[in-house]
Amino acid sequence: MKFIFGRPIDEPFDREEEIKALNELISRNQPTAVLGIRRIGKTSIILNVLKNQNIPKIYINVEDFIEGKSIDIIGLFSYFSSSLLSEAIKFMEPRKRIPIVLKEKGEEAIKTLREILGYIKINFNINLGKVEIFLDSTKKGGIKESLKELLDLPQEISENINKKILIVLDEFQYLKLGEQNFPGLFHSLRSKWQFQNNVEYVISGSAVGMLENIFKKNQPFYQFFFPIYIKPFCKDKSEEFLSEGFQDEGKTFLEDGIKKAVEYLDGIPAWLNYFGIKSVLECRTIDEKCANKVIEDIYKDPVIQVIIKDEYNKLGKNARKILKFIANKGGEGNLRGIELSRSSINEGIKSLFNEGYIERKDRGVYRIIDPIMSKIVTML
Repeated sequence: MKFIFGRPIDEPFDREEEIKALNELISRNQPTAVLGIRRIGKTSIILNVLKNQNIPKIYINVEDFIEGKSIDIIGLFSYFSSSLLSEAIKFMEPRKRIPIVLKEKGEEAIKTLREILGYIKINFNINLGKVEIFLDSTKKGGIKESLKELLDLPQEISENINKKILIVLDEFQYLKLGEQNFPGLFHSLRSKWQFQNNVEYVISGSAVGMLENIFKKNQPFYQFFFPIYIKPFCKDKSEEFLSEGFQDEGKTFLEDGIKKAVEYLDGIPAWLNYFGIKSVLECRTIDEKCANKVIEDIYKDPVIQVIIKDEYNKLGKNARKILKFIANKGGEGNLRGIELSRSSINEGIKSLFNEGYIERKDRGVYRIIDPIMSKIVTML
């Protein structure tokens, strides 16, 4: 096992149970939600499962289509349709050359979908009238009704090619932004998806609180998705992860160095990987002295600071103020003395819960989940 940071891997460490569960749920045709905080390895688990599914499958990160505080719904569903059609072609006629589908937005996404549609009309006898209606409506404006019809496309394609289809939508919670321009979008998705017997839907997201709100009793997706929660590694597993990594890297390490790293990094795979890489590059022996130096370097690392600062700046002003207040208390504490009104505190706390940045430890006591964020926020 080599340390890897910044991109998902398809053989994640100690996630066999989660992978087994997701494979089992897909085989049952059970809609599934993979939930966990940022940098916990959700995408790696999903990629492992996708790799071993010999059916048409598509993976889309909804966050890629965010534009400010809204979402490019036309671009998203154009890309969704293009990816779905291209994947179907592979199973209808593997030897045919498939047009390349790029992750594009706006007019470029629509153009790609038109090219794919034209390719299929020439080469295959499949009725894709709903896609044509959707494309026509993008020119005329008012795509709401055609979008609802387009949601039937996965089931229709699966029936045409006689194959089950797997669709993964990562950072699904951001699709909620689509309801600004398309009220009832989630109702439309639920009403279509629940009757698509040949299509398996897997969603995932890091804004755990926001997703859990989507699943509440008064929401369209109530009692629809079965959740798989991805947790940080426990202390023992974190130590095992680092030990195995350093062994495979051929590095000498001491127990005190491993324990010190785990004390600071708290079982989050991304930070354990980053620590591993920096230690391999900077230390002859990974001991406590090395661990302390590398941790300090991580706090000062411009790459890490940019990641945290970007996430911090996306929060509202109340959430930012509360997050920094807790960070200045060492990452855990109450809000006594914060200069915010009760309504502002409630709004900020709700936002931080929804985004998955804090957890409640006791009545009125909150903890920042990510230890690196907790430290760097004090410097912003």
